[in-house]
Order: sequence, then structure tokens, then C-alpha cells
Amino acid sequence: MHKWWARRVGSVFRAILLYTLADSGLEKWDQNVDSLWSLYPDELDLRGKIVLDPMMGGGTTIVEALRLGNNVIGWDLNPVAWFVVKKQIEGIDPHILVSALDQLERDLGSELRKYYVTICPYCENEAEGIYYFYSKEIDCPSCGIETSLLRDLFLAKSPVNEKNLVVCPRCWDILETEDLESRVECGKCHMSFLPKGGFVGRRQEYRCANDDCGSEKIVDWIRENGRPRERMYAVEFYCRNCDESGHTSLKRGRGYKTADLADHGLLQRAELEFNEIKDTLPIPDAPIPEGVETRRALNHGYVRFSDMFGKRQLLNLGKIAKWINQLEDWNLKEFFVLAFSNCLKYNNMFAKYNSTRAFITDLFRTHSFSPSAAPVEANCYDTAKGRGSFTAFVRLVIEGKQYCQKPFERIVFEEQQTKVEHSRPIVGLFVEKFEKLGIRGNAMLGCGSSERLEIPDGAVDAVVTDPPYADNVMYSELSNFFYVWLREFLKDRYEYFKQSLVPWKEEVIANRVQGKGEKEFLEGLTRIFSEANRVLNDDGHLVFTFHHRRPEAWGSMMGAVLDAGFFVSTVHPIRSEMKASTHLHRKSNITIDMVFVCRKRMISPPEIEWNVLKHTMVDSARESMRMYQGDTPRILDDFAVYLSRCLEIYSQHYPSIVDNGNKVTVSQVIDHVMHLFTN
Repeated sequence: MHKWWARRVGSVFRAILLYTLADSGLEKWDQNVDSLWSLYPDELDLRGKIVLDPMMGGGTTIVEALRLGNNVIGWDLNPVAWFVVKKQIEGIDPHILVSALDQLERDLGSELRKYYVTICPYCENEAEGIYYFYSKEIDCPSCGIETSLLRDLFLAKSPVNEKNLVVCPRCWDILETEDLESRVECGKCHMSFLPKGGFVGRRQEYRCANDDCGSEKIVDWIRENGRPRERMYAVEFYCRNCDESGHTSLKRGRGYKTADLADHGLLQRAELEFNEIKDTLPIPDAPIPEGVETRRALNHGYVRFSDMFGKRQLLNLGKIAKWINQLEDWNLKEFFVLAFSNCLKYNNMFAKYNSTRAFITDLFRTHSFSPSAAPVEANCYDTAKGRGSFTAFVRLVIEGKQYCQKPFERIVFEEQQTKVEHSRPIVGLFVEKFEKLGIRGNAMLGCGSSERLEIPDGAVDAVVTDPPYADNVMYSELSNFFYVWLREFLKDRYEYFKQSLVPWKEEVIANRVQGKGEKEFLEGLTRIFSEANRVLNDDGHLVFTFHHRRPEAWGSMMGAVLDAGFFVSTVHPIRSEMKASTHLHRKSNITIDMVFVCRKRMISPPEIEWNVLKHTMVDSARESMRMYQGDTPRILDDFAVYLSRCLEIYSQHYPSIVDNGNKVTVSQVIDHVMHLFTN
């Protein structure tokens, strides 16, 4: 129901919870894979068990624990995470959302739709604008010629015949060509150009249209002249008339056209109206802070978060936000706020177009703010085709709440797919105090540091979490994009949204701009794991997932486990993200997480010599690598399995491993493992 970074697969965390909490009853599952889906709702009574996630992020642990009937405690420093999880598990009748969406259409529909109208070039009737294509442009400081910052001139694949649609860099006419590597002559202005020959090189240098001027880095030009202007040059549209008549030049009514005078006039009218009423709209004015992932945005001339949006976007988003703010039912209002926040990831001028697959990609296609030289503006309110509209995200929330009422699985077993529904709804009944958990409600959510939890000693049955992976994702930097808008709605109701930006000082992360390295990551994670140790009962487990490319991050993670008074009882490799994840597709990234199962260290193990232990450790690691076979061999996956098994065995003998009378440290183990693995 809302974007969160590095979400983990729900079934993985469901399995973790089952094995962690079930006292008995798993034998049937172990004997027959297919029985899981009928097993956990009926035969395992996990009600009354308390599950804590002290770094809940997108809430996978919380949702899956509620499915199993547990009482849940979720905590996160980030207000965006707190709000997202709150609405994911909070109840509402989906029909109320449907009625409110209908009311929005009656109140505001025509006013918003009027700015996304274009003329179909085939039947000359009004059509619906789906996406609007822009090119950033600068004036060459040497000759003054307008220069586009497009990397190439390929627009999209023709939806009719799969030919390449390209744009003329002089008149912006759209042409068809078979070959992107051969020159094309524009039939309108007769310019000859190479479709692959854009004006930006691999080193982010622009090339002036006048070849005599040479090239210059784009950021240097921006530093001197400010943010480049944006020219709208094309529109993807949907014509209902052509769709119903079966016009052969379009595919199901969709097509592309050069932006004409009417399109530019409509954009100008929207910009004029925005300038007139902008002070009446709830639009954030917060500055973009310095950060690892915000650096590129700042270098490209974006100073405030509102700079990341075009004026037509701000006008229509502002009108929708103003309408949401007048809703009197707070629960209903917050669900619309959730949908509004989520739609922002598509409705900004950092969004790009996937030219080969014909759809817009959102701002967070990577875990960063990457300014686009060819931004794409979506129809932000409602569209029959395409993605990104606000109404689509409201419907996504409606679908989510319908699912929460009647959860189901789609199970593929022996090539047969079945849909299995479960009777237990996913709903959180909130309490503010631990003493009321299990009596007045089943969920307690907190926003703040997890180093100090309002939970009695030994009160929790399991701590299951997915901690930050050192410097993998800059959560506070990225979530500020949503936070500044959420704050416009929530600052007077929740203290967590009173600050201008997401709090970051206590964020457990490695971030060089915040002055945090491996040392700070270790110290912060240790404090949270130590608090988990305090609230966990003696028979309970701390279970978390982890992976990283750098050995130092593994060392910090394991140091936190040991310093907090835990040891690793076992580790399991498991797929970390969906196979279709953009962070894995055609990339050499790690595809697995290691599931670390930890217990409290109740006694100190007997002393053991390092020379004895390291042979045991390495033999076990090699056996684990033989047992684990991924979809495709990946060196980083092998490294994760190998190192994790070594760290598991080391932790079980910590702190009693000695080498010539000296204690063996985590860093020594990692150095030894790296030497063996790389040789």
C-alpha cells in the first residue's frame, strides 16, 4: 500500500515466525510441503505470543505476525515507516474508501481532468494525455544555441508494428525507423540525424549542437547558470473514440504525438493558475538537506523538495491535497493521505520512461535521487491507461484493505495453482501501553529510538527484524521525499511530524555525510540488540536477515550480536527479494539474505584454541556451500553463505577462542575467511 525500500518477501518472515514461535505441530509441514497453507491458521495456536520488531521499516514482520494471531510491537525511528505500518494494519470498510473516491470525482474530477486533454492526431477528437515527455535544455555559453540534454533520440517502440519511434532534434517531429544505428531524415524539416546520437556523453558532459563549441560537464554549467529549463516535446495519449472504432494506426487507442500548440497552451494555463493560487495550496517548502543520495539533486540545481515537481504537477497535487485535508473522518483522511503520498513517486520530474516497455518508472527505481535529463510527467489524477495516477493508488489501498479482511494465498504445487483463503483478518487494534496488549488490543506501534523501549524485562517471545545493512540504503534521506508532504497533513495531529525533516541523529546506519561509519553502525546496532536482549524472555529468539558486499559490514553486524549478549544458533540462506526486483535483474548484486537465528548467551563456553576451531569452522562453511545451490552461481552469494557459517560457529565459542593466549576478534575471523575464500 506504500513504497518502502528493501521490503522483504512476506512468506520468508512467515516461515521465520512459524519456526520461532511454534512449540509443536510443524512435523506435518516438514513431511509434506503442501500442508503449510492449511496448517498455520488451524493447527498452530500462536495467539498470545508477543513479537517485537524494533526496526520495522515497511512492516513485513508486523503484518505476518498478525496473520498468525500474534500480539505485535513495532518500533521505528522514522515517522514515515510508523505511519505506513499504522495504515497497513489499521482497519476500515473498503466501501467507505470507494464512496469517498466517488465524491472526489464529483467535487474535483472535471477541474483536474481539464489539464490532461489533448487532440488525437488521427480522429481529431479530444483524447486523454497519459504521459508528457520533456527534454532539459541549456544555452551553449559559447554560441548561445539551444542544446538538448537527451542521451539519445529514441522515444518508444511503436505499439502497432514494433518499429522504433524517434524524435527529430530540430522540430521534434516523431518518425519511424527500423534501425537506431543508421541516420534518419526528418520528413518535416529535412534534418538528418542519428537516433543514437544524443547530446550527453557517458561522463555527464553535454555536447553543443554546434560541433565547433566542444563539450562541458553538465554540473559545471548548472553551477554557473542554474537549473536547466524543460521543454515538453511529445505526448502519449489514449483516444477512446479510436479505441472503440478499432483505428489501425493505434493499439487499443494508445499512441504518441508531437506536443502541439494546444498542448503547450494547456501547460501554460496550468502554470499561470498555479502562480495565482499556490499560496492557498498545502505544498511543502522544505529544503533538500545535504546527503549521500541527495547530492546529485543538489548538484543539478534542486534546492527544495518542491523543485522536484513541475508547476502543473504541483497545481493538481495541491488541489487533491487540499480536498483531502477537508475530510472530517480522520481514519478515512489518513488512508487518502497514504495513497496520495504513494502516488508522489510517479508524479515528479525525476520520473523516467521505459521506452522499450512503454511505461513510466518511478523516482525510486534505484535507492537514490537521480535527476533525469528526459523527465516524464504522468496524468496525476485519473487515467484509463498507464500508471501513476492518484485514483490508481486509492484503488490499491482499497484492494489492500479487501485483502486484509480476507487474506489468501496463491499456491503452486505440482504445477497446479490454487487460491486458499484464510479466516483470520489482518487488523491491528492499537494500544498505547504494554499492559493493555492482549487485553484491549493486539498491536502497539512506537515512533522513536529502539534503544529505549517501553516494555518490561523478558516480556517478548521473539524479536524478528530486518535491520539496516550499514550503508546499503539511506532511509532518512530517501523518506524525506514523502515526509515533507505527509507533514502537511499530520503535523498538528502527531508529534512525530512536527520536525521539518525525518530525524536522523539516532539512525543506525553508515553515512559519511552524517559522520557515521562502521564504528557508529556497530554502536547503534549494539544498543538496539542489547535492548532486544533485555525485553526478550530467556527461551526466546532474536532472528534477523542480513547481507552485504563488504566484509566490514558483516563484522559490525556480528560485533553487535556478540556485544549485546547473543550467539548465533544457526543461519539459513534465503532469497531476499522478488526475482523481478530491479535491484537484482541483470546485476551482480547479492540475491540472498542470510537469516541469523540468535539465542541469549546464558553461560560462557569453555576455552578453545583458534587453530582447532578454524578447521571446524571452514569445513562447516564448505559443507554449507555444497548444500546451498542458488538459481545461478553468484560469487557474492557463495561469499555470504561461507562467511555466515564461519561467524555462526565463532559466535558459539565467543569469547573463549584464544590464539597464543590472546582473544580472537571478529575482524581476525573475517580476515581469515576472506583469505581462504579469495584463494
